[in-house]
Amino acid sequence: MHETGYLKDVIVVLLAAVIFVPLFHRIKLGPVLGYLCAGMVIGPYGLELVSDSQEIHTLAKLGVVFLLFSIGLELPIDRIKVIGGSIVALGIAQIGLTTLAIAAAYFLATGDVGAALLTGGALALSSTAVVLRLLSERREITNRFGRSAVAVLLIQDLAFGPMLVLVLALEHDAVSPIGMVGFALLKGVIALVIILVVGRLILRPLLFHPVASSREPEIVAALTFLTILCIGLLAQFAGLSMEFGAFLAGILLAETSYRHQVAGDIEPVRGLFLGLFFMTVGMSINLLFAREIFIYVVVLALSLLVIKGILIAGLCRIVGFPAGQSLRFGAMLSQGGEFGFVLLGVGITKGIVDAQQGQLLITAVAFTMMVTPLLALLGRQIGRRIDGLDTIDVRAISKEGRDRSDRVVIAGFGRVGATVARFLRSKDIPFVAIDLDPARIHDAHNLGYPVFYGDATRPDILDAVGAENSRAVVVALDHPKDAVQLVTLLHYIFPRLKVIARARDDSHVEELQNAGANIVVPEYLDLGEHLATLVSGESPKPKDD
Repeated sequence: MHETGYLKDVIVVLLAAVIFVPLFHRIKLGPVLGYLCAGMVIGPYGLELVSDSQEIHTLAKLGVVFLLFSIGLELPIDRIKVIGGSIVALGIAQIGLTTLAIAAAYFLATGDVGAALLTGGALALSSTAVVLRLLSERREITNRFGRSAVAVLLIQDLAFGPMLVLVLALEHDAVSPIGMVGFALLKGVIALVIILVVGRLILRPLLFHPVASSREPEIVAALTFLTILCIGLLAQFAGLSMEFGAFLAGILLAETSYRHQVAGDIEPVRGLFLGLFFMTVGMSINLLFAREIFIYVVVLALSLLVIKGILIAGLCRIVGFPAGQSLRFGAMLSQGGEFGFVLLGVGITKGIVDAQQGQLLITAVAFTMMVTPLLALLGRQIGRRIDGLDTIDVRAISKEGRDRSDRVVIAGFGRVGATVARFLRSKDIPFVAIDLDPARIHDAHNLGYPVFYGDATRPDILDAVGAENSRAVVVALDHPKDAVQLVTLLHYIFPRLKVIARARDDSHVEELQNAGANIVVPEYLDLGEHLATLVSGESPKPKDD
């Protein structure tokens, strides 16, 4: 009977996903909100169609784990290095200031120091699952905004372990939990070093190479899942989170030739389990309880969104983000998160937080997660208007792009595109660049570079920038599929145009060549200088072995 009941729950969950997600996608509200509403409807506080949401929640947690692993695959170490100390300082300051602000407000309302500290720490953490899902949908993981958001979320994940130690210290009325927290941090650092070093020495050469040589895809997939779970559990045992361990596993495989195969293997499972996670969040919302204290839930949720959003936006301005991007950053990370559920749940179980107050806080956090997709969309639109990027000014691009017929057009102004621009400027070769990241454009304008906001894959933008009469087009887009799409378009519209493109790996090289690129440079070379020397007509400098 138990197996039959569990099977019924699975059928109900899958049926709800099939109904709600396409519906919310059609009305432009996104899949995350669809999953959340589906969980509310079928959960124990809705139609009670699911008898045991705890078992579903156990599976759903793997969705967040797999999500962090796939993000690690998108962020190899060389990309993480360029995040910068200012973003790390932003993450640390965000946690500290948000915790103090919320704890102060809670203490004034209740007079309970322990509960105030726990609540402040729990609500300071944002939702890794919601934010990364939104960034993935918009292909923003690898641009400056996405990398900065990922960095802040990872710092929050790292803070979860010490916060949990503090909760246990509060339970035992510890006079000074500093030693406990210090020991937890030391254990975490040791685990981090062991995972990275041992992973490089063992994981790739001794495990993945012989397994991949067997040419059995299902065995490679099994080894991938085994790697994620083992490293995740090791990280959790060391006081870090299982999700952070999965992220490290992704980084370890990001620089290998197995990256694309691994990403393809995990994608369907990741999407399904992540959807289950969002549904379990919806199931945790007690609609009857929320209705009885609706005004309190709304006030708490709005207070969290406003306080946290303002603090994050202000800190972003301090570290140099444009005003619009700062607003968008605050809107994107202003919600509570899944680790907040864990901390509040432990606090309730240990008697640190009153049960009714804890349920009120959990409900408010769930509502903030539900409205995040709408806030992110609103923040993006308003942020673009504030930064003057609400629409693509084709006339401004056209004026700049047609001033010279021998210009080089750079599509994408990330790390590689900026390197190309610096080299071309040093050789007095004129160029114009287009990009969709407002923060990059803002930084480029401060340096005097002619970079414009625009989508390089649009024919009218290519025409406006004068691509047809340009000296060459350098395709330096971050996303591989976008790069192939642009090269295909350029080859079709301007078949005689010289197109030079960056490539992630050997398979991407072949795709770009088939799409019509004249010259393709893999990432393992010194991309920026190599692309620029090809444009300028110089011979690339030979590399020492």
